[in-house]
This record gives sequence, structure tokens and C-alpha cells, in this order.
Amino acid sequence: MLDHYRLPARCAVVATSTSSLDEIASDDDLLYILRLNIHMDGIVYSDGLDLHPDAFYLWQMETPDDTATTSPPAEKAVRRQFAELRDLGYREVIVTTLSGKISGAADIIRKVAVEMAREITVYVVDTGTACMPEGHFALEALKLLHLGFAPADVVAHLERLKPTAEIIFSVHNTRQLRRQGHLNPTEKFFAGLLDLKPVLRFRNGEFSRLDVGRKTENTLDSLVDAVKKQTHGKHVRAYGLYGGNRGLYDQLAQKLKDKTGLKITGFPISPVISAHLGPDAVGVGWVEELM
Repeated sequence: MLDHYRLPARCAVVATSTSSLDEIASDDDLLYILRLNIHMDGIVYSDGLDLHPDAFYLWQMETPDDTATTSPPAEKAVRRQFAELRDLGYREVIVTTLSGKISGAADIIRKVAVEMAREITVYVVDTGTACMPEGHFALEALKLLHLGFAPADVVAHLERLKPTAEIIFSVHNTRQLRRQGHLNPTEKFFAGLLDLKPVLRFRNGEFSRLDVGRKTENTLDSLVDAVKKQTHGKHVRAYGLYGGNRGLYDQLAQKLKDKTGLKITGFPISPVISAHLGPDAVGVGWVEELM
């Protein structure tokens, strides 16, 4: 049971940049973005800040043989973020992060939170997911804080949501995926040889393969069928995910609407995530609504 906060909330919400919230972050002055890093051409960029998703997708498509690498926020960047919030008068912070199984961001944030515990109280929620489903946790926290709920109870609610978060996506160019190890050696070989397009599931920080298609049409059909099966009978908040191929995403969204009646809003995949999936990933993610 959530309890109302007795005093005006001085609690901020910080989301990692992989949450796809950049386009709506300015809508709420309690929301702040903590940037991961992307390394390309010898330069370090702040994810989504000085490297916009569209610019990164274009770079991926124009330089397919080049590789970008990623890194979590540095400890000093996290300290700076928390110090700024403290100086603004916040006494508590809820931080929602991408899955700790694919990034060290959550561990770094926890370490700094312990160091600064006397200055500001930090709650770290490893969402177990990424992209807009990750962002959903931050939006849910904001909603409840504005309704007057206590931060500790908001965090308890977010923890209950974690097992319900899921992403199903397809990758239509497996060049980046083959480099990252999300396919086993045999799958990597055939994906390269036959241009297979895998349909993958990301849940609780783990990847699993649901299907493999030869043609884009069949792959999108398989993706939609998987979403329909996994969301059947559930009350979910669903989001569309797209990379550099917006036309491919539009096909997916239309198929989803035609087959399930589900209308989704699309959000860009952040450069840090796209660096591992490639520019042609599309998908659907959701979190169940338990309240």
C-alpha cells in the first residue's frame, strides 16, 4: 500500500539516458537525465545530449564497418549530478537505471550514493530493462511523487513493476548483434550467411531468441504475434521502439494496430543502445499497470 507523503516532496527523479526520455524531459522539472557515454572516432559523446539519435543512426548507416563503444557514467559525473540536486534543495533522489546485466551504471550510482549518504538520500532502481520501458519507471515515479506519495513507497511500487517489464524486438541487420554475443556461434554464422532477422526478447536483463525470419514481412509478423501472445489478458502500457529505419517501424506499428488494436507511440532508441543493436532495430516494449 502506498502512503501519501506528509510534507511537500523534495525528491527528484534521475533517469539514465538510455530511457528514451530526452524528448519529454523538459515537461517536468523534477526529472533529470544522467548520461552514459559513447565513444566513436576518438571522441567521447554524452548519450543523447551532444550526440542525437538521428545523427548516430546516420553515422552507423554511412560507416557500417566502424564500431562505436559505450561506457557508464563516470563516478565524478554522478557525484556532480547528486551535488547539484542537493544544492537545489532536494533531500531525496530516485534513480532509475537500465538493466545492471548490460551496464555497470547501476553499480557506479550505488557506490556514489553510499559515499554521499549524509548529504542526500538516493534510491537506486535497476529496472532490469532499457529504452522506453526503462523510461516508464521514471515517469511512474514522477506521477506518484506529484500525487504526494512518499519516495520510499514509490520505490517499493517500482520494484513490484520490474518483473512485468519486457521488450520484444527484431534486428534487420545483424552486423552489430554478431559482434556483441547475443547470438550463439551457430546463429551468428547463419545470420551472416543467410541474412536472417532474429526476433528477440529482453526481460529481467536477459536476451532470448523467439524466432528468426528471412524476410522483413515475416519477421515483423512474428514480432507482432509474440507481442500479442505475451500481452494477452494483461493491462499494459506499451511503447514503440525504433532506430534509424523509421519506415520499418511504421510497418511494425501498423501491423500491431491491425492485428491487436494496440496503438503505440514510437520513441527513439538511444545511441548507447543502438551501438549494440545496429540502426535497423525495431520493437515493442511494455510494463504492466498494477495500480
